[in-house]
Amino acid sequence: MISNKKAVRIAGVLFLLQMTAAVISHEVILSPLLGGSAFLADVAAQATEVKIAILFDLVCGASVFGIAVLLFPILKQHSERIALWYVGLRLGELFAWVAAGTVLLILLSTGQQFVQAGMPESSHFEVLGKALRSGRNSTVDLNLIVYCLSASTFYYLLFRSKLIPRFLSVWGLLAVLLLFTEVMLIIFTKTFRMWMMMPMGLNELVLGIWLIVKGFNTTATTARSTIQ
Repeated sequence: MISNKKAVRIAGVLFLLQMTAAVISHEVILSPLLGGSAFLADVAAQATEVKIAILFDLVCGASVFGIAVLLFPILKQHSERIALWYVGLRLGELFAWVAAGTVLLILLSTGQQFVQAGMPESSHFEVLGKALRSGRNSTVDLNLIVYCLSASTFYYLLFRSKLIPRFLSVWGLLAVLLLFTEVMLIIFTKTFRMWMMMPMGLNELVLGIWLIVKGFNTTATTARSTIQ
């Protein structure tokens, strides 16, 4: 059985792992591929990179769910109800990542068929490809919404339990609010502001390192809270 101290450190590693995987998948691989007008041909030409992105998506999903499972025995000491909600929401993120990867796999197959057909103009391949790209974006947006819910639940419980310094919890809660605002802007206005996402990413980077180096407050860990 994994000790609480070791579980927290592994969770810290998973925070850093899922962040790294997400950056590689979305910023390094997928954004350049899916952003152009010839994205179907680009996807087909870089099938290996697309499959790597799918793999990193699955790593993200497995990592976030693993964090919740590892920390559940500790978090439930302070509120079992909130801890269960956190596990459930992280499981929702895992499903969203799987769905995003599935859509991307179908998009890859469509791109390959498009190329094999001689890349005909104004074909049903392009219509289907645009629909799949839109579906992939919608899945990512849904994933971000679920993430905002899980992160707000997590940081609220950390704030109440004092398992980490409160400035980190407050930072996390404010960053979640900023991120949620950005997600709504993306959905309803199609505008994107990277700076609104950066505080959340930086917070999770600091949190991951903190959990690896410092862990949870042992005094708070050993004392049950009365949160309900």
